[in-house]
Amino acid sequence: MAQFEEEFEVTVTWWPFELHPETPAAGVNVDEILRRTGRGRAYSENLKAYAAEAGLKLASNRWLANSHRSLELAEFARDRGKFAAVHEALFRAYFEDAQDIGSAPVLEAIAAAAGLDVEEWKVETLLGRYAQLIDQTTLLARQKGVTSTPTIIFDDRMVVTGAQDYLVYQDVLRRLGAAPREPRHPGIV
Repeated sequence: MAQFEEEFEVTVTWWPFELHPETPAAGVNVDEILRRTGRGRAYSENLKAYAAEAGLKLASNRWLANSHRSLELAEFARDRGKFAAVHEALFRAYFEDAQDIGSAPVLEAIAAAAGLDVEEWKVETLLGRYAQLIDQTTLLARQKGVTSTPTIIFDDRMVVTGAQDYLVYQDVLRRLGAAPREPRHPGIV
């Protein structure tokens, strides 16, 4: 997504969406979910291939965390101007470091590293304000037909679901008339 903003005159806005709200608070084994949905090793290998192509290290995490609290933390961070740092840290923690992003200690460490007030975060989790926001945005997304991640909505005109080759996204942006950014030349002022 960062490449969208580097290459085109566009703004990317991430919205919270809980893909598996049925996940128990303690999490669940990924193989159990893949078995229920009919997906398996091929799905996992495909995801690893896309990650490698994008230069991302993808840990072999067999545990699906309950992501509700992590989505809450991201929105808490957004309201305090720290969304990008928390968002990136959550992705890294889950996909690269195989950490449980539903775990309070993991989330508190991410909040602290981003410069957020951990005690304020704890109070907000008790108040449930961000929990309600996640529930509302997830419901709205489901009503609009969103059933997978990523789901990318371009200019409220086109929807692309699932991880795709970057060239697919590039083509969509061009078709929708997104203006390319001027190339950045290092060393030239």
